[in-house]
Amino acid sequence: MKNALRELKKHIFMYFIFAKYSLLGYMEYKANFYASLTMEIVFLLTKVIYVVFAYQLGSNINGISPDEVMIFTGVYTIMVAIFTGLFMDNFYELPGHIQNGTLDLYITKPLSLQFMVSLRHVNFALPIPNLITGVAMIIIGCKRLAITVNAGYIAGFIGIIISSTIVTYCIFLMPQLLSFWTIKSGSITDIVDKFWEFNNMPMFIYSKWMQRIGTFVIPVFFITNMPSSFLTGRMNTVFLLWVFVAPIIFLIILRLFWNVAIKKYTSASS
Repeated sequence: MKNALRELKKHIFMYFIFAKYSLLGYMEYKANFYASLTMEIVFLLTKVIYVVFAYQLGSNINGISPDEVMIFTGVYTIMVAIFTGLFMDNFYELPGHIQNGTLDLYITKPLSLQFMVSLRHVNFALPIPNLITGVAMIIIGCKRLAITVNAGYIAGFIGIIISSTIVTYCIFLMPQLLSFWTIKSGSITDIVDKFWEFNNMPMFIYSKWMQRIGTFVIPVFFITNMPSSFLTGRMNTVFLLWVFVAPIIFLIILRLFWNVAIKKYTSASS
């Protein structure tokens, strides 16, 4: 138990070191920061237009009101900020580490290899506009729906966001692990990008069987729909239990898949 806590503290400490050096990199190359920020603002405008259209229509879609669409899009935007800020760069660089041999260097470090390759870089440019806009959308949507917000409500929402973040980490890292078996991984990245886009629509517009698959089997709907369902009062007992169980299950699956994948790795220097 003491060893586990010591390792946890070491990895948390190193994560903040990684974040610090990522920030220093942006400060050194400011043009990259501003270019990324501008690109993300343009992307974000397309999401805002989507919400504006929903309000202009003024009609419910499968029982989902425009105000609920506002909250859903706000949650989606926050999850985009988390994915692009914490995971995206690391996941997309994994195939390069395998092909170029930089994975050899990481293997020699006294840290978890999975930790090193999946959490080493933090992107500070892309999350900023998404976080600001996402929080603003949620606040506006909650006010229009007259949702009473208190400390417990906020804590519950943050807890579900953390659960969704863990599930995001698991299901979007696993496709990148296929790079241990393939030479060209561009198609994997394309598939992951398209897969992520399933998040930008409420799952309630789909049929029941698609909702179940997207929530319990390949939980891409889980990521955005669980936090927004909590805010809009659509969270039932099954969903609430799944919020606690899903991160544990998919962390175990990811770790098993990681162990199988890493055994297939042959050092590029050998």
